[in-house]
Amino acid sequence: MIVNAGLKTGHQSILELVDAAIPAQQLEPIRQTILQVEGVKGCHRLRGRRAGSSLYLDVHIVVDPFSSVSVAHEVGEYVRRQINLNHPEVSEVFIHIDPAFLQFSCSTKDHDSITKESNICQEIKHVEATVSDIFSSQLSEKLTIKRITPHLLHSKILLQIVVAMPSTMSIQDVMIAAEHAEKEILKAAPNVARVSIQLSLNSE
Repeated sequence: MIVNAGLKTGHQSILELVDAAIPAQQLEPIRQTILQVEGVKGCHRLRGRRAGSSLYLDVHIVVDPFSSVSVAHEVGEYVRRQINLNHPEVSEVFIHIDPAFLQFSCSTKDHDSITKESNICQEIKHVEATVSDIFSSQLSEKLTIKRITPHLLHSKILLQIVVAMPSTMSIQDVMIAAEHAEKEILKAAPNVARVSIQLSLNSE
């Protein structure tokens, strides 16, 4: 009996000195806390390790792919605060932020291919140059580019383009010009999956 008690005590002492993975079912309450945070579309790869009396978490949260960097960062920070508030046993949380891909039918293989076979910065630079050429050569008297915001979803690029129009131009003419621009961009840049052209009312 004394030996058995000693073994149990020794075993517990060893566990306190080494890392121990936390079973997934024990992490479920933390997962539910994460999913209740506004702005979180999902979470995956939730892992926990216990080192002595400390619990360390690593999790990927999924956010709107069109969120700005600052908004996505704030969602991640709010997740951290909620975990610390509701699960005080957690010493530290490592949060990775991923864009939501569910509404786009692209494969993981496509995503890997663009990462391995191309430089995405060069791809985006080329696309932006293509867009500028289309507007300057075909729409210079109708629409002026104010800002191009690229989004990367798997192997495809989605563009948000903010344009200004002359004060003498009608909304109907703007819509026709924007539709023409979208078609020309998609035809000239096969790696662009979607184009969204937005009108800025401020012409400056």
